[in-house]
Amino acid sequence: MRKKIALLLTGVLAAGVIAGCSGNGQAGDAGGKTDKAGVADDMKEKLTITFMPESWGGGKWREDHPTVKYLNEKFNIEMKIMWTDGPTYKDKLNVFAASGDLPDMYRVTSDNFVKWQNEGVFMDLAPHLDKYPNLAKAFPDDQWKMLNPQGKLYGMPAWGLEIRDSYQIRADWIRNVGLTMPNEETFNVDEFYQIMKAFALNDPDKNGKKDTAGFATDQELGANTAQLRAAFGLANGWKLVDGKLIPQNVQSKEQKDFLGYLHKMYEEGVMDKDFLSKKGINVYELFQGGKSGIWTHHPLGLRTDTEKLKSIDPNAELVQLAPPIGPTGLRGNPTGLVGANKAVINGKIDPKKQQRLLELLDWWMTDEGTDIMRNGIEGVHYTKEANGTYKQTPLGDTDLPRIMNNWFFWRADPEFFVHKWTEPAIAEFDRKYNENNAKYPWKNDSAGLEIYSETYQKLWKDLETKFKEAQLKIVVGQEPVDSIDKAIADWKAGGGDKIIQEMNDAYAKYKS
Repeated sequence: MRKKIALLLTGVLAAGVIAGCSGNGQAGDAGGKTDKAGVADDMKEKLTITFMPESWGGGKWREDHPTVKYLNEKFNIEMKIMWTDGPTYKDKLNVFAASGDLPDMYRVTSDNFVKWQNEGVFMDLAPHLDKYPNLAKAFPDDQWKMLNPQGKLYGMPAWGLEIRDSYQIRADWIRNVGLTMPNEETFNVDEFYQIMKAFALNDPDKNGKKDTAGFATDQELGANTAQLRAAFGLANGWKLVDGKLIPQNVQSKEQKDFLGYLHKMYEEGVMDKDFLSKKGINVYELFQGGKSGIWTHHPLGLRTDTEKLKSIDPNAELVQLAPPIGPTGLRGNPTGLVGANKAVINGKIDPKKQQRLLELLDWWMTDEGTDIMRNGIEGVHYTKEANGTYKQTPLGDTDLPRIMNNWFFWRADPEFFVHKWTEPAIAEFDRKYNENNAKYPWKNDSAGLEIYSETYQKLWKDLETKFKEAQLKIVVGQEPVDSIDKAIADWKAGGGDKIIQEMNDAYAKYKS
């Protein structure tokens, strides 16, 4: 993979240099670590550099934050952070773009990344990365190139764990209903069904009442269903079949198997009868309230949910559960689309600023840089104890030194949430949890190319709404399973066929 990125850099270097000499006025094409006049950035000039990260839950750094002070001194900059509330971030970024006053570095969602590529607002990193080896190797090759035009690298991937979540199940409930924990190697959808049935009918919380749900999902058939969709062979959005992308909406047999399975659950009282009135958060609340025994979550969620459940039932025990195997041997945990959103450098700022930013980011990707951006400053945010262990200080919890790393920019690293003071047992639990997840990827093969389908952008939401209605009617028994064929035909005729064609045209162009 590293060889691939090296070959890419070699191939586009000449093109980047030519573009830099074309006189188009875009500072993003300045060569290497020199500005357009060929003057190297010796870092002697103090530069003001603006970052625009998202802020969630009101989190942000104070103006005299120790990490900012450290970065200012190390890179001779004055770092200005434009913290922006996550829900309003995109709107504010669009305002800055319209006024031509974008920050020096910011994050963009995949749609803006594609729309703005021809506006000259992004620095093309391809001609420069060979001079910044830590940054170049920080992300997988496919994520670097995702949604970029051929030979261009306009942004750095916003990395995340490809598979973050898996089933978590009440092991104490399994014991209470007289069953044993499934064997990972043989666990299948039939055994899953029997467990869910016992949870619904056999008083798993031992309160003498029939007040627990078996399989709980929501009105979108989203919560807890991903692993079942994977087991029955449905696409995670899109899948490659004989070199062509197809959506799950046209998979007739797989849809019938999946919907038939859910209908049986509904008819036999295994599925929560009130699922049509629930949203995903309601399903989670049902689980947290000790009234359902399965949820799809990450390792931190397992720990926090265990604490909450123990306040209801001291015997509560949550464990990770492998995805069930389907009739044809398929199984999977849902993967996220990692790399489509990007961190970008402003293509119109002073080339010296671009170079200084690349120097900072290259350091950020090193072990030293990641250590500081994830854990903060030693002696301020944490201390080293006499026995060699580390302890977070009260300031470490209030200063939140990790949020710039967590919310804005970070290297591909599965130990993302592990800190110097994290208990070894917890770090090992998370490592094993992620390792278990990685065994069973259920991937979306579209690589974010939906952005290139005009018909998708116009019609997908309405098409999905109608298709979902047809699925729900089958689950609750208002229509027979075979009625999905008419729903598929309607979906294709209503614009689906055109979406499929446009998606495959984009795939041929951008994945070649």
